[in-house]
Amino acid sequence: MQSTSKFLKIFPAILICLAASSFTNAPTCDPEELLKKCASSLDNYVFIKSFNIESARGGDKAEYSYVLSRGIQYRIVIYDENEEGKKMIINLLDRNKKLIASNYVRVGKKIYPTLNYECAATGVYYVEAFFEGEKKGCGINVLGFKK
Repeated sequence: MQSTSKFLKIFPAILICLAASSFTNAPTCDPEELLKKCASSLDNYVFIKSFNIESARGGDKAEYSYVLSRGIQYRIVIYDENEEGKKMIINLLDRNKKLIASNYVRVGKKIYPTLNYECAATGVYYVEAFFEGEKKGCGINVLGFKK
């Protein structure tokens, strides 16, 4: 009887410790680490900038803009570090936010890890990034160019 009483007294403390340790050991979205893992995918493109993409809840979309120059070839490397089945989709939009390219192909539902684009007109372009199936996630986009 006395051992049961002791257990009931310390049981809540055990639960609190377990819960706290599960939060402190949770993976974090580390942009530096993600960049190290995917930078080589630029191949012969020159690094311009990286964009961190972190979605705390399903349905979140990140958007960033960049000025692209006519006649230059660009590559966006898409890298996400998620549980199985989560992948990042990016859409490249023109200045009017009209879709001009994507790493997602509807036929066959294929998601590619890079997006190459030869710029036809100098101007501001937008990249919209989100995770397949409106899931939360963590990732990075790396922008590079070559002439």
